[in-house]
Formats: sequence, structure tokens, C-alpha cells
Amino acid sequence: MKAEQHALEEDFYRECARLLDAVHTYRPWIGRPPNRWNNRHPGNGRFPGFGTIRMYGSSHIHVSLRQPVILNRICHSTEEVYALLRKLKLKSMAN
Repeated sequence: MKAEQHALEEDFYRECARLLDAVHTYRPWIGRPPNRWNNRHPGNGRFPGFGTIRMYGSSHIHVSLRQPVILNRICHSTEEVYALLRKLKLKSMAN
């Protein structure tokens, strides 16, 4: 994976953590690309207490949360994810 891709993913996960008020530490994948026998390390995209947000590609992002609401959705851009998280944050603040 190229350095600029790592930077994009790190920025994406950092913004998701900020919007969720969660902790996230980005760990870039070093070495050969992940495959069936050489899988990804489990850290990126996990937000303890909230769920997971996984970026499989720029137009395929899986959001699976249990806090602030139970949600399982595929988003097609980072902006769509950010808008969803902002909406959830506003909704949870109103309650």
C-alpha cells in the first residue's frame, strides 16, 4: 500500500473517531498485501464501545455500530460516512 493511501486511511479513521468521540490508533499494513493466509491485523476500523467502520475501498465502506444506535450500512464515500456519523451524533446529543 502506498504512503498516500496510508495517510488517507489514517485521516479517515481519525475523523470517524473524532465524530464518535472514540479512541482509534491507526496501524498501517506493512509487507505483502493481506490475503487468505496473511490477514490484516485487527486494529484499523475498530472503535471500542461503538463498533467497526471498515474502508474496503473509496466507494465501499462498511459501518457497523452498536452505539450510539445499532446500525449496519454500506456507504459509498467518506463524505457519506461523515454525514451519517454527524447525524447520529446530533441525534444522540438530543436524547
